[in-house]
Amino acid sequence: MIYLDYAASTPVDEEILANYCNVESKYFANITAMHMLGQKSNYMYEQISQDILKTLGLPDHEVIYTSGATEANNIGLFGIANKYSGGTIITTKVEHPSVAEVMQSLESRFNVIYLDINADGIIDIEEFKKAISKDTILVSIMWVNNVIGTIQPIKDVIKVMKDYPKAKLLVDATQGIGKIRPDFNLADVDMFTFSTHKIYGPKGSGCLIKKKGIELLKYIQGSHAQHNLRPGTFDLALVSSTGLAIKKCMANIDKHYEYTKELYMYLYNGLSSIKEVVINSPLKYNSFNCLNISIFNKGKFVKSETVLHYLEQSDIYVSIGSSCSSKLAKPETTVLALTKDMDRSYAAVRISISYLTTKEEIDTLINALRKYGEIYV
Repeated sequence: MIYLDYAASTPVDEEILANYCNVESKYFANITAMHMLGQKSNYMYEQISQDILKTLGLPDHEVIYTSGATEANNIGLFGIANKYSGGTIITTKVEHPSVAEVMQSLESRFNVIYLDINADGIIDIEEFKKAISKDTILVSIMWVNNVIGTIQPIKDVIKVMKDYPKAKLLVDATQGIGKIRPDFNLADVDMFTFSTHKIYGPKGSGCLIKKKGIELLKYIQGSHAQHNLRPGTFDLALVSSTGLAIKKCMANIDKHYEYTKELYMYLYNGLSSIKEVVINSPLKYNSFNCLNISIFNKGKFVKSETVLHYLEQSDIYVSIGSSCSSKLAKPETTVLALTKDMDRSYAAVRISISYLTTKEEIDTLINALRKYGEIYV
C-alpha cells in the first residue's frame, strides 16, 4: 500500500498510541471530581496544557480542547461574531469548509469580504489593506492551504492588523503546525486551531489556542468547563495524545521539513516530465506537503474521481480536494479560485506526503501516472 493522503489524516505514532492506551486505562476519572483520582487526572490535564503552550512559546495563551479543527474553528469564529450585531469580517475564497460555511452563515448579519488569491496561491496584502477598516471585527485566514499547500502571508496580515486592535485574527493552522516553522510570531495570533490526527495522533481531538484576554461567547450550554467555552467531560487520553504529538512533531520539525522538501521537489520534477499532468500547486510559497495536479488526456481534463480509482487499482491512495468536501459533486474551490478553469478544478487530485513517504513510493506513483497516458490514448 502506498498512502499519499497525509493532509487528510496521518497514521497514529506507536508511542502516542501506547500513551493513549496507558492514560485511558489509568486516568479515567473525571477531572472535576473531588476525590484523589479525579485530582490526579486534573493535575495531568493542567500539566499537558502548560507543556503545549511552553513547546509553542505561548505564555499568554490558553488551550481549549475540541474534537478537532472543525469544532475549534466554529467555537472561535462564532465566539467572536456572536458578540456583535454587525460589522465587517474578512476571510478568503480558499478556506477549509469549517471556516467557509461559518462565513456563509454570517453573511446575513455581517459584511463578509472574501479575498481572492493571486497566481502564487496567496492573498494580495494590498487588497487586504483595502478591505480592513475600523469596522472590522474578525479576520480568518488559514496558514497553509489544505488543497494546494501554499503558505499565506500571515506575518504581513499581523502587521497590518496592529492598526486595527478591535479586529481579532483566527488562523487555521491545521496544515502548518508541526510541519513548517512559521515566519511569524505565533504569540501574535489571537486564535489558532489544529487537529491532532494531522500530526500522527488519534482522531477526535484538536485545539483552539487563544490569547487569555480574548472573550468568546459560548454557544454550547452545560457547564463552565474549559474556560466556559466547551462544556462536557472530555477524554484525558486524547488530551495527553495531543500534548505528546505536539512535543514530538516540534522536536523533529526541521529534520522532517528538509526531508519532505527534497522529496516534494523529486515528485514535482517527476510529474512535470509527464505531458498529461498539469500541476496546480504554485511552487513559490509552498509548504512542500501538498501537490495538486490535474490530468489532461485526449484533449480534455479527466475527472478527479477517475484518476483516484485508477491509482487505487495499483494500491496507491490519494485524494480529491479537501477530505471534508471530497464526496460533494462540485469543482475544487481552491483550484478554481487559482486557475479560473472549471474543468481543471473538477479534475483536481491532491497528493500529500510526509516524512514517512519514501522515494520508492514516489517512483511508483510517477510510473503509474505515466502509464495512464499510455493506456488511455
